[in-house]
Amino acid sequence: MGKVRREMAVTAPWVLGVVLGALCLTSGLSYGFKEEDLDKLTASGQCPFCDLSNADLPARDLSGKRLAGARLSDANLPDAQLSHANLRNANLSRARLTNANLSDADLTGADLPDARLQNANLSGANLSNANLPKADLSGANLSRARFTGADLTGANVAGADLTSADLSGATWSDGKKCGPGSLGECKMGSSGSGSERRRGGGRGSRGGSPAGSSF
Repeated sequence: MGKVRREMAVTAPWVLGVVLGALCLTSGLSYGFKEEDLDKLTASGQCPFCDLSNADLPARDLSGKRLAGARLSDANLPDAQLSHANLRNANLSRARLTNANLSDADLTGADLPDARLQNANLSGANLSNANLPKADLSGANLSRARFTGADLTGANVAGADLTSADLSGATWSDGKKCGPGSLGECKMGSSGSGSERRRGGGRGSRGGSPAGSSF
């Protein structure tokens, strides 16, 4: 009996360590972001290069916040308020931003592959050189947005409002380059005929077409 107790005493700390390690690992997988970064953002309004990947922040008011270079991949941000936010070079791949307000936000050079931006408000936003392959922009307000040099390969722009959006030098959803002066629509670059163009909703309309189709 004494031998059994001694063996249990030796084994117990090892078992406890395994259990605690598993709990820590599970917790890390559950959140996937640094709580201190979220606290810093809440307290100061700025958190450049912070890690908020997988963060669950629905309807969070982040208007005007400084998040340049931040990691927001797989973050859950539906209905979030991000107007005038600084998201330059931020990683928003696979982020869920349905109905989010990103009006006048700075998304220069941001990574948004497979991001969900259905019905989001991106009016006046700067998306120059942003990466948006296969992003879902259906029904989004993209009026006056700047997409110069942006990559929209495979993006879904059905029903998006591209009124006065600057698409000069952007790669459109069908993989073709938009020519200079592509305002509100993707006009063929110098390699195509002058009469061909790819419309993205047209001036004052909410037209558009799914990714990969010709206009």
